Amino acid sequence: MKRWIWYLLLIPAILISCGKVNKGYDSLEKGLTGILENKDEKYIIKQLESSAKAGNLDAFALAYLYAGPEGESFFNQFLKKSKGNAEYYKAVAMSDLGKPEKEIINMFEEALKQGNNKAYYMIGNMYQENLNFTKAQEYFEKGKNTGEIYSTYSYNYNKNLTKEYKRIDELNLKRNSNSITPTEKKELGTLILEKFSNYEKSYEILKEFIDEGYPPALYVKAKILENENKDDEAVEIFNNLFFKNKYYMAAFEIAYKLVNLNQDYDLALRVLNDINSEDSLIMGYKGYIYENLEMYDKAEENYLKAVKKNDTDIMAYLGKLYETKKEWRKAEEIYTKAYNLGSISAGYGLANVLEETKPSKNKEDIKSNKEAKKILQRLSNNGDDKSTIELSLYYDIKNEEVKRLNLRAATRFNPVAFYNLGVYYYHKKDKNKARLFLTVAKEYGYTLEEEFERYIKI
Repeated sequence: MKRWIWYLLLIPAILISCGKVNKGYDSLEKGLTGILENKDEKYIIKQLESSAKAGNLDAFALAYLYAGPEGESFFNQFLKKSKGNAEYYKAVAMSDLGKPEKEIINMFEEALKQGNNKAYYMIGNMYQENLNFTKAQEYFEKGKNTGEIYSTYSYNYNKNLTKEYKRIDELNLKRNSNSITPTEKKELGTLILEKFSNYEKSYEILKEFIDEGYPPALYVKAKILENENKDDEAVEIFNNLFFKNKYYMAAFEIAYKLVNLNQDYDLALRVLNDINSEDSLIMGYKGYIYENLEMYDKAEENYLKAVKKNDTDIMAYLGKLYETKKEWRKAEEIYTKAYNLGSISAGYGLANVLEETKPSKNKEDIKSNKEAKKILQRLSNNGDDKSTIELSLYYDIKNEEVKRLNLRAATRFNPVAFYNLGVYYYHKKDKNKARLFLTVAKEYGYTLEEEFERYIKI
C-alpha cells in the first residue's frame, strides 16, 4: 500500500524513546499523573527532570508531548547527558519552530553521535522530503544496519523505486536549470505524488496544470483542500476525477470514504472494480474490502497481486488474513518476510502467530514464547507502544514490570495502557491510582468491563 497511509501510523509512534530503562519510573509516573490531574506546570516539569536525571529516557518523550516546541529549555539541560535523547527531541522541537533545516540535521547528528539511532530515520526523511533520495537512502541504510526498524522499512521501500529515484533526479535537475518541458514537468510532479505522496512538492510542480484538467494536478489540489478542512470541495474533485477520468487515486479516496464513513463495502468495491487498475494501492484495498465481506479467497487473490509488487504493508494484511483462516504456516512465512523488510505490524503479527502455535509451558494467562517476546522487545525498543503493551502480558499482573511497560506506552496517552495501569493498581489495592487510570482510559475511548464501571463510581 502507498507510503502515505503508513505514515499515519508512523508519525505518533516515533515519539517514544528507545531502550529499556529501569530508573526514574516513580517520577515519570508522578509527572504523567500530574498532567492527567492538571497539576501545576512547575510540579510536572520537576518530576520529569527528576526522571530524566535518574536515566529514564521516556521522560524526554513525555516532556515533548507535554511542552511541545516550548520544551526546548528542558532538553538543553540534558544535552550530552541522555544518550542523545535530549538532542533528538530538541531537534524535533526545532523543526516545530521552523528552524533552518541545516541546524535541525546538525542536532540530529549530535543525537546519532551519542547512540540515538532513531535520528537516522529522521535525517533520511528530511532529505527525502527535499527530493534528495541518494542522501536519504544513505541514512536509511545506516539506520537499517543498526536494526532501527523505521529506517529498515524506508530503505527497503526505496530499493523498489531505484528507477523512479533516478528519473526524479534527472527531471529535477532540468527543472532547477529551467530546461524542463511541460510534459517532463507533469511526469516529475506525478512521480512525486504517486510514489512518495509528497503533496506540497507535487502541488508546487503541478498547480499550473490544474486549469487544463490534468488528473494528478487536480487530485493533489483536492488533498491540499483536505488539509485545509475543505472536505466538501475535495470530495467534489475526487468524484469528478473518478467519473470523468477514472483516475485510480481518486477512486481509492472515494472507496476509502465509503468504507470509513458509511461502511458501504459493496459500493466501494464497485468503484474500485470500475477503474480496472492493477496498482498495489487498489489491489490491496480491494483485498481489505473482500476480507471484511468475508470473501477470503477473493481477498487473498487481491492481496497476492499487491505482494508481487513487493508491497510490505499488504504482506502484513495478507498475514492477518491467514491468521483469520488459521493458516498458521502461511501466516508465519509472510509475516517473517514483511518483518525482515521493516514492517512493525508484521512483527507484531509474527509474535502473535508464534505465541499461538509454539507456546512454552507457563501459566495459562501469561504469554511465554521466547522468540515472540524477543520480537516484541525489539519493536518496543523502536517505539511501538502496542508491542510495549503486549510485552506486559508476559508477566504476572502484580509484577512491577507490568507497571513500567504500560507506563511507557501511557506517556503517549494510549488508552489500553491506561486501562492496564488501572487493572495493575486494582490488584495492588491502590484505589486512587486504579480509579484515576481506569477513568482516564474510559475518557480516551476504552470500554470498561461492568466490574470496573462500578468500581470507578464507588
